[in-house]
Amino acid sequence: MLREMQSHATSTYPEECCGLLIGKFEGNLSRKLVSRTKRMENVFEKPERYHRYTIDPLKYMDAENEATSSGEDVIGIYHSHPNAPAKPSLFDISYAWPSLSYIVVEVRDSVPVETKSWILRDDRTEFIQENMEIQSG
Repeated sequence: MLREMQSHATSTYPEECCGLLIGKFEGNLSRKLVSRTKRMENVFEKPERYHRYTIDPLKYMDAENEATSSGEDVIGIYHSHPNAPAKPSLFDISYAWPSLSYIVVEVRDSVPVETKSWILRDDRTEFIQENMEIQSG
């Protein structure tokens, strides 16, 4: 799934890509198991997509309903930062939800450089980096 997110980020460069992490919450929301990703379209204003993304709310709701019908949840969102660090921006803080994971893929010259996962503090003041465990198979 990491390769899928990085491939998506490369394919949309120099614009930001965005997508959803589908899976299950475990341990009182403290652990998330991603079973699949779902590419979403960046519908932010075209001239600003090099540093902004927005997911159409109706498409998000459709994806959430689809996940729920298969016994899963939207447990996070991924997006890319073209020519910027794999760290959420102030804009990202303004639109994030505390329980979700936010994976940011740093892409430089069409090449994924670094990928990190973040979670918003409950008081919504900052993101804290999460550990990611990538399992094969």
